[in-house]
Amino acid sequence: MIVMEQFDNPVAYYLQILPGTSSTTIDLDNLSDLLNQTDFNCLRPPNKFLEDTPHIVELPPKAIDWQRELSSVPSEKDLLLEHDAVDYVIFREKEGKVLEVRGGPKDALVVYATQSTHSSLLYQEAFLITFRTFISALELVNKLIKRYLYMSFANDAQSESIARHTFSVIVRIIDEVTQYELDFDLITSVTSFVYRLIHDGNFTYSRILRTRLLDRLKDSFDINTVLGTNLCKPKKPHDLFDFKSAEIACQLTFIDSQLYHRIESAELLWWSQEQNEKKSKNLVNFTEQFNNLSFWVRTLIITQSTQKERERHMMKFVKIMKHLREMCNFNSYLAILSAIMSTPLARLEWSKNIKDALKEHTAVMDTAQSYKNYRALLQTAKPPCVPYIGIILQDLTFVHAGNPDTIPTDRCHGAKNMINFLKRWNQFAILDSIRKLKKWNYDIKKNDIVVQYFNGFKDRVDEERTWQLSHQIKPSNRKSKMQS
Repeated sequence: MIVMEQFDNPVAYYLQILPGTSSTTIDLDNLSDLLNQTDFNCLRPPNKFLEDTPHIVELPPKAIDWQRELSSVPSEKDLLLEHDAVDYVIFREKEGKVLEVRGGPKDALVVYATQSTHSSLLYQEAFLITFRTFISALELVNKLIKRYLYMSFANDAQSESIARHTFSVIVRIIDEVTQYELDFDLITSVTSFVYRLIHDGNFTYSRILRTRLLDRLKDSFDINTVLGTNLCKPKKPHDLFDFKSAEIACQLTFIDSQLYHRIESAELLWWSQEQNEKKSKNLVNFTEQFNNLSFWVRTLIITQSTQKERERHMMKFVKIMKHLREMCNFNSYLAILSAIMSTPLARLEWSKNIKDALKEHTAVMDTAQSYKNYRALLQTAKPPCVPYIGIILQDLTFVHAGNPDTIPTDRCHGAKNMINFLKRWNQFAILDSIRKLKKWNYDIKKNDIVVQYFNGFKDRVDEERTWQLSHQIKPSNRKSKMQS
């Protein structure tokens, strides 16, 4: 039986519901062979190496005024201004055939993602999803602007093509930049680049980039728009049985879907690395909803004064779970299931009807073989779907902890700071499932009366009080013996 405890960290509690780590479930056919190669064998070292500069300390990136930056050729070699970085990149090689990217210097990976030849769309997508694990958005945008400006002033077709590719990557990054990343320095760099584009007469590009930046700046979110209503307090308070089980499941799914679609891939990556709540605000909102719902369900069941009422409430939630499962909302489904299976409730006596009704659900939380039952359930689910994101977080944490950030020097002729891109391929494969599910959404309208009844799931008791009520209903054997 799983013991649920209260945590100061909401995501930590969310993960505690289904403890353990697991390997990633791959759903990209193109990556299946790649991800089976988990070591550093079969690597083809780069043909060229950048000179080591150990005396130079990397400073934190800062804003750059691109109106004042010149586009002249630098006195020293700069990889960002090369047409092609393929000679600096490490590939996997099999039977003399060069396969996918396995690593390389930071700048080489940036160039390879924007060059017009030799690169692949799959690599570009993986780079854009995972770059934050080795370079910040601000540093990357500054590098890309520098590359764009240099290429846009060249007089050959290849440079012009690279400039277009580079600009499209800049736009994509701004499209997906998080609110945490939208600080003064990033806004200043992008804004000065917009003015530079206007000065150079490129009004189309300047308008596109300015529009995308403004869209992100306006993209604010207040969770109360999802969990709150403008209705007046009813004269007679509603209870759980005033609403059909299907309608409660629909409104739980409406809330979960709204919060789930706000989560950015970057938040999941950051959490697997450093568990920073400020960086992962949408993720925290989503996991807090899971935790609050779970404690709310426990409260409604265990605070009932009679066994008959407790079983009546328990059966109501079992019916709600059935509808949630049919709707493929596994977040609220597992939140309710974890409440029902929590020790304060599970230790109590329940009728055969309750036990029989729970049989088809309890196996989903079986931890055997990395939650094989839940993964199988998710694989057969048809979109739209809200997954239990705790498994995804655990997979990402497993990949982060089990793979080095850089390739060992003995595998790349002594070269240092070679980014291990196999780790990023694994992260990309996990996050791709999130991206695919976000393509679909539920057609559910908010029912303010039901949402008002939920009251943000604030009407709940804490862990300690739950245990007190549990022991009042069924005293422990030890306590009973002491009293006798």
